[in-house]
Amino acid sequence: MSFVSEEIKKLQSRIIELEKQEQQENETLNKNSITHNFTIITDLLTEKKTSIKNNNYSKNIPLARYYDEELVTHLEAIYNILQILDTRLSKIENAK
Repeated sequence: MSFVSEEIKKLQSRIIELEKQEQQENETLNKNSITHNFTIITDLLTEKKTSIKNNNYSKNIPLARYYDEELVTHLEAIYNILQILDTRLSKIENAK
């Protein structure tokens, strides 16, 4: 009976190890995924634009809206550049 228990414990620990490894691989794929990263930037832009539009700012921090407007401007420029690069790379890859 103890042999079976030991084998079960080994298998359980191996399963846990494999699940952690799979999770790390998924995180690595997400970090390198263009779609995932575009989604993150888009979500942040949407959130900040909504805050600016709804004027969801504390009166104690009057510069917060200004900083968010600056952030949106910079992020939109970066996002547009990345989209252009992605489009151009896709065209080059498809041409080959």
